[in-house]
Amino acid sequence: MIHSGKFMKMSRRIVMAVGLSMVLVAPQSFAAQETGKVSVVDSGKILQQLPETKQADLTLQTTAAPLQKELDRLTQEYQKLVAAYSQQAGSLSKAARELKEKEIGAKAMAIDKYRQEKFGRGGLVEKKQQELLIPIRQKVLAAVEAIAQKEGFSLVLEKNIAIYVAPENDLTFKVMNQLNIK
Repeated sequence: MIHSGKFMKMSRRIVMAVGLSMVLVAPQSFAAQETGKVSVVDSGKILQQLPETKQADLTLQTTAAPLQKELDRLTQEYQKLVAAYSQQAGSLSKAARELKEKEIGAKAMAIDKYRQEKFGRGGLVEKKQQELLIPIRQKVLAAVEAIAQKEGFSLVLEKNIAIYVAPENDLTFKVMNQLNIK
């Protein structure tokens, strides 16, 4: 027991010594490294100006329009069913009311399922959006990388997260010129 106490004290001292040396040596090693140039880019502005993005938006709207129309039709059917039930509820037997309520509930669930499958997370519209936008984003990223490497920037951040950026460190217009965006 006495030996394990000494061992614990010695272990703590070793850990403290290693930790203290890391704290004292690490800043010097980081200071020895050359700091890289940092720039920003407004990818939202670039994407908004690209003709490919505008075409992708049109394609997405064309895809979503019939799906939205069908959702609207299903919703109207549901509302008519609820309205009819409200008018008839007083004159229906208990069994008939329960049957209508189940029918209304099933219709509501079907609408929710349709909405989720078509418009929800991982739904048809989201998948189509990703399919259309991924190549466009890759094109913008390639242009950003090319300019950053050419001008010696080691880090490029999204402009909207920066508090202040000197205008000469903003690559947005250079990227737009490379992508032939006017």
